[in-house]
Amino acid sequence: MAYTSKDLNDDFRFVNRVRFPNGDGVNLIALQNALQNECDSNGIPVAFRNDTLKTGGFLSKQTEDILVLYNPDHATDYLQFLIRITHQGKYAFMDVFKVGGSKNFARDNKAHGGSVTQGIFNALSGHSQKLQEEQNYYTILKDCFENILQ
Repeated sequence: MAYTSKDLNDDFRFVNRVRFPNGDGVNLIALQNALQNECDSNGIPVAFRNDTLKTGGFLSKQTEDILVLYNPDHATDYLQFLIRITHQGKYAFMDVFKVGGSKNFARDNKAHGGSVTQGIFNALSGHSQKLQEEQNYYTILKDCFENILQ
């Protein structure tokens, strides 16, 4: 699935933009290896896939390689994360955006929006625990990003 610049909305930023003043060795492969090791050591499953991002206007279209991180145990019902690395001068910049959707968040939002049926379903199905587990996953993942960037 090719992503577009519309997926780079600041409202969906997962971690703040990171800049590397000496960014020569910063690339998607090195980042993937570091993240995989950190997530493994913190006991959370992650998987990666290579994808592309289309940017630019009608006359100046460009395609760049990106990395998409996701939970292999919840590949279609948890958020996924678009990881982009760009270079300018000697600097490298890393951006991470949330993409896709979360069934647990959608159900929770629907119940909070006044759906009595959804609220009853959530209570009977153990939805609160599933939502908490998903939120915990994102917290640990954010910590993993912070740990490799220190």
